[in-house]
Amino acid sequence: MAFALKVKNAQLKMPECPYTEHEEEETLTQEPIVTMENNYKRVSNELEEEIKSVDFKEAADAVGGNYETKNGSEVIRLKMMQKEYEVRKEGLFKDNQYCQDSWTKIIIYDYVRRKGNTPLTGDWVSLGHFPNTASHSKAFQKKAESKIAEKFNYNMNVLKERCKELEGVEVQGKIKADYVCGFKLLPRVPMYICFWETDEEFPASCKLHVDSSAEAYIDIEYLAYLLEWFVKVFVE
Repeated sequence: MAFALKVKNAQLKMPECPYTEHEEEETLTQEPIVTMENNYKRVSNELEEEIKSVDFKEAADAVGGNYETKNGSEVIRLKMMQKEYEVRKEGLFKDNQYCQDSWTKIIIYDYVRRKGNTPLTGDWVSLGHFPNTASHSKAFQKKAESKIAEKFNYNMNVLKERCKELEGVEVQGKIKADYVCGFKLLPRVPMYICFWETDEEFPASCKLHVDSSAEAYIDIEYLAYLLEWFVKVFVE
């Protein structure tokens, strides 16, 4: 049963079954193996088809993108994690090259098609604030927040320099921390790093917050992935 579940979740392939005879492998591998990347590509392709019917001007206004026409075609220009992208009817482009990364396409297409059009609330919340995210909270703390705390323990100045490199803006007054810096993961999806320096009693710690309006703009599962992606880049 455990093996079957891993096959279903694309973590293992059928021929890897310890009870499969060697002569059976050829038969088993004749069927296409579905992997997680296959699933991501399928979702990104479905969203790419859906994006063709979106009103680009309306969507650009709603999500904070820049609308323009280029060679007679509609374009939405926007930034995700400090990188510029163009959403066109024929797909997603970066530096005038078609984007091949499935997750990048999924997140940006989902963001554009949702047309959040919701004012930021100014309320900062953790990922666990949103419905059905309790199971993600501990894992997220380990995968993301703890990594920043460990990386910049005793290195506040290095932390500040890294924030500046990634176009972060220091923020004061919202949460009482030793250092708070805001970033735009997407034009209408701000994120805030709240960092506490180590002291005699406690090691350094970090919390990541987003505006409570985030779920209007992006699927929360995608937001969790985007936050972890940001942290991976941030601690490089």
